[in-house]
Amino acid sequence: MKKILILKMGDTLKSISQKYGEFPQHIINKINLSVDEFIVVDCQRKEFLPSVDDIKGIIITGSHSMVTDYEPWSVRISNWLKNIINTNIPILGICYGHQLLADILGGEVGYNSKGMEVGESDIYLTKEGQKDKLLGVLPEKFEGYEAHSQSVLKLPSNAKILAYNNHYQIQSFSYENHIWTTQFHPEFISDIVKEYVKINKKNIINIGKDYNEIYNEIEDYKYGEILLNQFIKIIKSYE
Repeated sequence: MKKILILKMGDTLKSISQKYGEFPQHIINKINLSVDEFIVVDCQRKEFLPSVDDIKGIIITGSHSMVTDYEPWSVRISNWLKNIINTNIPILGICYGHQLLADILGGEVGYNSKGMEVGESDIYLTKEGQKDKLLGVLPEKFEGYEAHSQSVLKLPSNAKILAYNNHYQIQSFSYENHIWTTQFHPEFISDIVKEYVKINKKNIINIGKDYNEIYNEIEDYKYGEILLNQFIKIIKSYE
């Protein structure tokens, strides 16, 4: 039986992993499937990558690494994904995965001139996003969780922007009919993003933002769960 591959691109904070597990677990917790339907590959530890014939969908997680550092493990995964992109396998890249796919597809990734983004954010769908088969299941305006320093600065050719916010114009994009990305974290819950806000308190203050306001406005939302389960429906439609 084909399975959904989760590419684990790094470890989360210890304070988070001890309570809620690592990035793949956050994703699996929000999807209405059993854990047996997933394969998790730890990319930084260079675990074995399955055959394309054994997978029906791919989710690329976030990471505390930077795409532009081109670490050997990340380059290895990029090279592997370049071959996958030519197939019809649905792919979803989250945060680091969003940036990595942009880099692979010819876009530009780098540090956002507005500084890091962490906490809760109002996100808006573009006209393309409103009719997209993945993002289109969300309201025109919805709340998302952010935790990133780098961004996609230039969209890959032929990609479509699906969502944006006031901090960053490329919160989500699609490429062809089987690749989607989100800079925001649909797998997070409020307690997880609060941990990222707490550990980045000094950075938040240094860029002139109100730490208490950012922390106190964080609430739980179902939008991430809706998006992830819609991605599973898309995978099933490709089978």
